Amino acid sequence: MDIILYLLAIGLVLWAQFKVKGAYNHFSTVRNDKSLTGKDVARQILDSHGLRNVEVLVSQNGLLSDHFDPKKNTVNLSPNVYNQPSIASIAIAAHEVGHALQYAENYSMIGVRNALLPFAIISGNLGWVAAIIGLAAGLESIFYIGILMLIVIAAFQLITLPIEFDASKRALAQLEGGNFISQDESSDVKSMLNAAAMTYVAALISTIFQILRLLLIANNRRR
Repeated sequence: MDIILYLLAIGLVLWAQFKVKGAYNHFSTVRNDKSLTGKDVARQILDSHGLRNVEVLVSQNGLLSDHFDPKKNTVNLSPNVYNQPSIASIAIAAHEVGHALQYAENYSMIGVRNALLPFAIISGNLGWVAAIIGLAAGLESIFYIGILMLIVIAAFQLITLPIEFDASKRALAQLEGGNFISQDESSDVKSMLNAAAMTYVAALISTIFQILRLLLIANNRRR
């Protein structure tokens, strides 16, 4: 059973990555009707909300490295998203701007996630190590400390979901409301945004499966 959980966890992550990359590869070849780049859309949406102090920059971290940096107050877009006038570019750019709008409006879940972030970072660095060492050495206290840390990671991933869904909702509303896309293009934008969101869902489910797997292994060793 523990092997099945492990394979399911790995399979979910790989499936989500395949889905988002497949959607990006397809929609990056579909030119949007108004020939707008990701930079164009990001800048116009930000300006329309009075966020002219938020810069739109090119990220040098490669494909799908797009993100909003609240510390530097920058929307960072990968080169293709920044420069290309595709459906994928404007969907991804609008999503990242959605995060900038969340911070500007003090979206409540951002505060919850930021409060949990330090614990999630510590847990991400030490959780798996503690759980595996505790399991291998038969040290139950260390093992359950590791499990607790993994639960913190899962909680962080769970809190991240509504933030990501809300950013996508904002992105679609801005693109439709600002007449950046036609009605025919809305379904393509939704497909791109939904594929990206699935990576977060898959990551959460994968973590839960891995926790269950470790607990199952520990339980079998006690018998």
